[in-house]
Amino acid sequence: MKKIFQRIVPIILPFFILTNVFSQEAALKNRKDISLLKAMQNNFSSLHDFSVDFSQEVNGKILMTGKLSFKKENMLRLELKNMMIISDGVTNWNFNKKEKKVIVSNYSEEDASLFSPKKFVFDYPNQCKVKEIKDGDKTCVLLIPNSSLTDFKQAKVYPADDQTLQQVVVTGNDGRVITFHFSNFRGDQNFDKEKFSFKIPQGTKIIDLR
Repeated sequence: MKKIFQRIVPIILPFFILTNVFSQEAALKNRKDISLLKAMQNNFSSLHDFSVDFSQEVNGKILMTGKLSFKKENMLRLELKNMMIISDGVTNWNFNKKEKKVIVSNYSEEDASLFSPKKFVFDYPNQCKVKEIKDGDKTCVLLIPNSSLTDFKQAKVYPADDQTLQQVVVTGNDGRVITFHFSNFRGDQNFDKEKFSFKIPQGTKIIDLR
């Protein structure tokens, strides 16, 4: 699990692939409800697809910006300046535009190159102490890992007014702070499945790991 946090920065983090974002709620029914967290879970669970703009900041420096699109079940399209990551829930395509190279692999929820907001809304709360706290004039959900989770020291999850994600601040065990900013969230756009498939451009170097 340590490797996931360690590889976030050099790999783009590559991103919050929202895999099974809608399937974890049953596992949380035995938890004491945290109202803010529950509202975010309910919101994500109600969506069939969405898109959101994001930026990744490390220790106060913006390292990347891009757009993330997601569709049930497990379909993702991540668009960055020089890279595109696409998954149809079966196959992943990691396309480097600058190098004209694509890495093709089987979809896996545990792929460290795929980072999902779902982890902070559904998965990590099951492995953390969860508190709803005030941070200045904002209210957020504080996640402090228990002994079985060593990915990070703590994470703060900030909802937007509509209970979508606005910001996630992750403090690593080494003290490094990674912040994810989300904006222009648009839900239920009825995306076509073709948006989440990839036609490899002619002349592209292919590395097939399947």
